[in-house]
Amino acid sequence: MYFTLGVSARTPEACAALTERALAVDPSVMPMPGPAAVAWRSADGRAALLHWGGPGGPGGNTGVSRAGTIWAGTEEARDGRAPVVARTSVTRVDPVYLAEPPGAAIVADRATWAAWTASRLGDHDPLHVCALLGPGFPLGSVTPFAGVSAVAPATTLHLLDGAVTRAAAGRPRESAAGARGVAEALTAAVAPLRDAGSPVELSLTGGKDSRLVAAALVRAGVPVVARTHGFDDHPDVVVAAEIARRLGIEHVVRTPAAPGQRVDVLGRIRATVLVADGMLSAFENVGRPDPAAAPALTAGGHGGELLRGGYAETAGRGAAPGGLRRVLSPARRAARSAELLRRLTTKHLGLARRGPAAAYAASLASWTPSLARHPLQALDDFYLVNRAGRWSAAARQAYLLRERLAQPLFDDRVVRAARAVPLADRVSGALCAAVLAELSPVLAGVPLAGKPPAGAAPFDWRRQYGEAVTTFLRGYVLDLGLAGGLFDVVSLPAAEKLLTPPHADRATVWALATAACLFSGDYRNAREPSAQLAVS
Repeated sequence: MYFTLGVSARTPEACAALTERALAVDPSVMPMPGPAAVAWRSADGRAALLHWGGPGGPGGNTGVSRAGTIWAGTEEARDGRAPVVARTSVTRVDPVYLAEPPGAAIVADRATWAAWTASRLGDHDPLHVCALLGPGFPLGSVTPFAGVSAVAPATTLHLLDGAVTRAAAGRPRESAAGARGVAEALTAAVAPLRDAGSPVELSLTGGKDSRLVAAALVRAGVPVVARTHGFDDHPDVVVAAEIARRLGIEHVVRTPAAPGQRVDVLGRIRATVLVADGMLSAFENVGRPDPAAAPALTAGGHGGELLRGGYAETAGRGAAPGGLRRVLSPARRAARSAELLRRLTTKHLGLARRGPAAAYAASLASWTPSLARHPLQALDDFYLVNRAGRWSAAARQAYLLRERLAQPLFDDRVVRAARAVPLADRVSGALCAAVLAELSPVLAGVPLAGKPPAGAAPFDWRRQYGEAVTTFLRGYVLDLGLAGGLFDVVSLPAAEKLLTPPHADRATVWALATAACLFSGDYRNAREPSAQLAVS
């Protein structure tokens, strides 16, 4: 994997100055070894393209195309004037970030690099902190840095002489409709993996999504080994083993760690901000900087919710006696949809001070009309734009640092084919069932994994940490928050209440610690050693 940054400016002098600043980026804000190098300059000196790292890293050449790209538009050059071009996919899981300093424009697939080049690295956006405390990832076009925005889905940018023009993606080619179309798109998405040179290591669970990918890989003739994380009697392990048996593929089980371990909490917080570009909470497992390249090509069921209507699946059906699901009335669906979105986005807004909280709430107002008219469709769209386009994008960049990762359910062809199916068929689960029947009828009778038996659930120290981690997180947030300006956005009394032992809302405590690390700049110490703490 390598990062790409493009510069376009009104004058050659301005372009040269921004290019030199991009070349001089501090390695402490980049999560893998460099250096930066100029890959291309336009003949008129008003545009340049730079790389950090090399294309032979873990994320290169997975066999699956990346739709979010930045390149020099040399085929469009006129009189020595060539644009820098950037494009995002319909999911934008390969993101592009834009900064527009006076007389220039900068695009990058690394927000921190764009912020550094535009001299905005220390200008933190309060809306991002408010979102980090809520859903745990940025919303809309917001990034941790004021003046740096995430480019919208399915958009092409042309940067010429420092100006930016935008165009929507063209209409996709027509394909078969319904489940057949989704099955064909998914098979086409994984087919290039036949030439990857080694079997795909598939993360297989007992759920709905990874079995679709498994079936598509087998259907396409791709060599595959299934891996499942859990104890032998965990339902995920039991069901995954049956799926692998029916497909005739190898199945490997990895046993989780037990309580009593020691963990590097400080290193985790710093690394999350650095590796995930400041976009995700340290509650997530995103890894560390400078990872050793993993030779295996991996895949999983990431993005499968898009086949089921995203957040609409949660709001569209309610519980019924006997553990069944029932279809809700339109009025009830609308009420549940509004409440789900409110809880998702503003549940922890009381942690923010009045001004930032009001600005953040106003930024969500654009979703209100669509929620009122078409609540389930609004939740489907919200999932695509924000959960897939922001959380998954940040997680994907973190994964790509350490492994060759294919995510076929995020492929544009798959997503467009699925969203062409009526939402009711997706929310009900009918589409997933029909796609599985198209791909592999032998899996149609394999049940979904249920809840694990008592004591079989893996130990999750992030939610079950003890006194040592509690004490450390409280001191870290209060000390760095005061020094770094976090409490200009977050209410200090509300934070102190949240951090009072025992921690009742540990996911939000992690988010607050992440924000303190980001604001203080402590993430730039991610490569420094730190002490381990007992988790219980």
